[in-house]
Amino acid sequence: MPQESIYYAIGRLSVLQKNSLDASKLERLLQAPTAQDARRALSELGWNAEADYDQMAAAHVENACRVVRELATDEKMVDCFLLHYDVNNLKMLIKARSLGQEAENLSLCGIYPVETLRHAVTEHQYRALPETLASALDELEKRLAVSLDPLDIDVTLDRALYRTIFSWLPAKALAQRRYFIARVDMLNMVIALRVLHMGKNAAFFADMLLHGGSIDKKAWLKAFEKPEKLPMLLYPYGTKVYQAAIAAQMDMGKIAQLEREMDDRLLSVYSPFRRAMDRPERLIGYLLMREREAAAVRLIMAGKTAGFATEKIRERLRELYA
Repeated sequence: MPQESIYYAIGRLSVLQKNSLDASKLERLLQAPTAQDARRALSELGWNAEADYDQMAAAHVENACRVVRELATDEKMVDCFLLHYDVNNLKMLIKARSLGQEAENLSLCGIYPVETLRHAVTEHQYRALPETLASALDELEKRLAVSLDPLDIDVTLDRALYRTIFSWLPAKALAQRRYFIARVDMLNMVIALRVLHMGKNAAFFADMLLHGGSIDKKAWLKAFEKPEKLPMLLYPYGTKVYQAAIAAQMDMGKIAQLEREMDDRLLSVYSPFRRAMDRPERLIGYLLMREREAAAVRLIMAGKTAGFATEKIRERLRELYA
């Protein structure tokens, strides 16, 4: 059950946010000469730097997910931001089952216990999940009985994810709706560019489009036929996203840069709530903050371990929320 006091929730978050990573702390990690020096700096910043950096980052996010669920005054709103962890777990479980393997590194951040998902996939029974997700999985199982197509698994579950999210979003959750509409638009751009670079046609692209964005299917397909017009669809999301889309349309190697600009634009939806004292959006901002911190630490530690130059690591970092 959700707890009732938003003031209690934000009071708790205000205390927890005191140890957040900001630009100066991130710079300290970037300037560490070696991975071991970076570990020592992380330890001094309050991180459990003894673990493998992937495990350390995962534990950081898991703790944040647990906190926002405990403090949530609107569970459904929070669940919209946690459901993708369940969907990713389902993807891994189904693919592992199809290959006769055991799924590893499943996330504990989702809404449903990992064992619930594992049992559902093993038994091909999805009644414990939301109806939109369960019905998509039932149809997927029929196709998997004929042949294994990993792309079909991904597309089917991604579509079901956003259908479920939009069915859950409260009418008053304007920031959340704006966030997910923008996310779908931007993910569809990445899908379009990847399909183009694969040399596939418009029909293939149409089968992969996610639903729920502000750009309708007809506009996507029209632009897909004249790829130079695709970036214009993201013009409303700002110059940085638009220019990154132009670069990615011309060079597939620039898609990662587009994804970075997209993520930063999405984070900006929650920037106005960074210091709000009576808004539930503050909890989502906290979750996004911790996810960003974990991703930054993982990237820096991986780069230091591999011996990458500091500037090469820096150019791949997303903006922090703190």
